[in-house]
Amino acid sequence: MGKNTATDQTSAMKEAFTLFDTDGDGKIAPSKLGILMRSLGGNPTQAQLKPIISKEKLTSPFDFNRFTELMNKHLKPEPFDRKLRDAFKVIDKDGTGYVVVADPKNCYVFYCIIYKLVEWIGVN
Repeated sequence: MGKNTATDQTSAMKEAFTLFDTDGDGKIAPSKLGILMRSLGGNPTQAQLKPIISKEKLTSPFDFNRFTELMNKHLKPEPFDRKLRDAFKVIDKDGTGYVVVADPKNCYVFYCIIYKLVEWIGVN
């Protein structure tokens, strides 16, 4: 079972929102919605974003409360196992299912993958 509490999600959303609130006015332009969703693990296409923006009547910048409502309704994060497989494919350049651990870059990537995996399953 993943360790993905509501508090963790809210913290991640607040951090992402703050990063994209470049002028510090507490609002984000609707054009940034896709980038924000991607930064939180979603992968919406432009075709998927258009009806969300239309349905939600996002014609002007929105605040953090509105952003959390939008994320709760529309964010569909990719399953962790798919992300893990995609990360592995990056370093499995030959597509053999094996990687050379002696390569320092691969070691760092493995460390990051293992760290995220341990965090996800909640091992202390």
